[in-house]
Amino acid sequence: MRAARTSSPLWLPAESDLPERSPVLRYGPWFLVGAMSVAFSTLFSWLSVQRHETYQSHAFDLGNMDQAVWNTLHGHFLWFTDMAVGQQVLTSRFAIHVEPILALFAPLYLLHSGPETLLVAQAWVVGLGAIPCYLLARFALGRHWLALVFPAAYLLHPSLQHMLLDDFHAVALSACFLLWALYFYFTDRMPGFAIFAVLAASTKEDVGLVVALIGIAWLIRRRLYAAFMTVVCGVGWFLISVLLIIPGFNPAGGSPYLGRYSYLGHGLSGILLGGIRHPRVVGHLLTSIPRVTYLNTLLHPAGLVPLLGLPVLLLALPAFAINMLSSDPTMYSGFYQYSAEVIPFVMAAAAVGTAAVTRAGEIWRTPARRLLPIVLSVLVLVAALVDTHRTGFSPLARGYLVPSPGPHQRLEDSVLTRIPGSAVVAAADEIVSHLSERKWVYMLPTTHPRNGPQAQYLVLDATVPSLPVRPATLHAAALKALRQGYGVQQAEDGLLVLRKGASRKSLPPGFFSFVFPQGHNWTPLGAHWGPLQLVGFVVHPRILEVNPARPDIALETYWQVSHKLPRGTAIALYMSPVYQGRHPAFSSRWAVERESPTWDWFPLTSWPLHRTVRAISLPLLPQRYHAGKVDIAIGVSGLGRPGGGDTRGRVRGAPALVRVATVQVDT
Repeated sequence: MRAARTSSPLWLPAESDLPERSPVLRYGPWFLVGAMSVAFSTLFSWLSVQRHETYQSHAFDLGNMDQAVWNTLHGHFLWFTDMAVGQQVLTSRFAIHVEPILALFAPLYLLHSGPETLLVAQAWVVGLGAIPCYLLARFALGRHWLALVFPAAYLLHPSLQHMLLDDFHAVALSACFLLWALYFYFTDRMPGFAIFAVLAASTKEDVGLVVALIGIAWLIRRRLYAAFMTVVCGVGWFLISVLLIIPGFNPAGGSPYLGRYSYLGHGLSGILLGGIRHPRVVGHLLTSIPRVTYLNTLLHPAGLVPLLGLPVLLLALPAFAINMLSSDPTMYSGFYQYSAEVIPFVMAAAAVGTAAVTRAGEIWRTPARRLLPIVLSVLVLVAALVDTHRTGFSPLARGYLVPSPGPHQRLEDSVLTRIPGSAVVAAADEIVSHLSERKWVYMLPTTHPRNGPQAQYLVLDATVPSLPVRPATLHAAALKALRQGYGVQQAEDGLLVLRKGASRKSLPPGFFSFVFPQGHNWTPLGAHWGPLQLVGFVVHPRILEVNPARPDIALETYWQVSHKLPRGTAIALYMSPVYQGRHPAFSSRWAVERESPTWDWFPLTSWPLHRTVRAISLPLLPQRYHAGKVDIAIGVSGLGRPGGGDTRGRVRGAPALVRVATVQVDT
């Protein structure tokens, strides 16, 4: 074994052979790694379940993942129905991604059947990735205690934390499996590598390309058979998935996600050839500010130290390319599940890079060579702590909040339990994952696809400024259903359940209680447009600061009318471009949002006199990659210029607008 270590590459130092005499020194690091892993897994299991219980989870992807696993247990392999394509719904997860590992979760549903099982399992698998991260760092550095920095940085990485709080995705599990595969690669243990490479590839079709690149690295160890088999199996898995499995299950005959690269060509071959034929286009994209920012988002939480282990970092090149060349900004945002395959290589490169510099210092006999690994490890840890405070989601993060169910969520729980488990249901996005354990569930506005039965129940929550389906679309779908044989089964506090064949066609007064606030927990203002007065507002987030991990701004407004409003009266919310210095004048670059569930369901002309009405806007997203401030303003059309309020809140160039808040934007 010693000879093998001597012949290892310069950037992979040997593990220390010196045994620790003290039990504390020997077992202390293991205790700390275990404690970190258990604490992280427990915390994010709880946070993700809390988020689900407060109806912040989504049909994509917790709803369809839960439905696929539940149906697998009940004899319909990876069956799901909440994604519509044209006039029909997809009926297999294989129509969009190849994730056979989902089938392994089906037996867990015998213990507890529900999305919570997936959320908890995801948090624990990802959290246990700290163990191979520690083993890899210990092997590279040869220092048991110093190696603890790297699993800590792994668990503190904001991208990893965000991934766990963005529903369930099978590919998230690859973060742990790839770390094990890398550890077994570095320690030259092919059987262990093979097991975890297969597990990683089973989480998503494109992970096979990352595994294949590790196969090329086996050539460094002169393991030709291992290299050949890994490359062939990894690339073969990807090609079979994209060219055979997905087209075989998708009515469109191909992966719907190849469209994100359609600017390069049509189909997989067209995309690959387009990348070769148009290197300038590819080069321009890869060097653009959004893509460079993406790299910084992934590497900065490790203090950019992974760049010192560049050979290891380049093993994730397929995942980098897939994300950075996509036309979907979420893929190169640095958050969501898309970077799950990259984070293991970031942490491995940080550990190996630290070891490489240390060994170089020993060869060059640098006087400070003994301090090099300590300095670099401290840099990794400090950067991890700074970034997790700035954009993370743990209690160490600025703006950390625990989702907490309230009376409205408890009402939803009560109402949804009354819907029969055998019924076909169409529901709004945030409700689908609470009704997904059935053979047929659709996401509104789909109610009767060509390849499925008609929904017997329609369920939506008018209090939610829902996306990707806008509130106006849900409102129109409900009105259409009432004209086509559905009736109101229950309507209370914005929660609406329509049933096929029910007789009631009108909404009861109790449905509209969500527009009338309880209490006065808002910032008073007092601006008015004739008979319409803006009495107060609340900006979300309340800390008046957003960052790439929490980019949304929403405005909750409170109104009163003194006289009946004329037809044509409309309220709009405006957001300025990101700026520095003095407040900007109004221009066409200001974003505008005219929709709110309140005036979809409760038009302004119906508002009662002298009673406070609450309205919340749809989310607004400031410009990415710009640091500074944005102004939030309100305008009302059809009633003239505003009066009252603070004149300093007027917007230059737009006398009809009132500025209500300024929010700090961080990059």
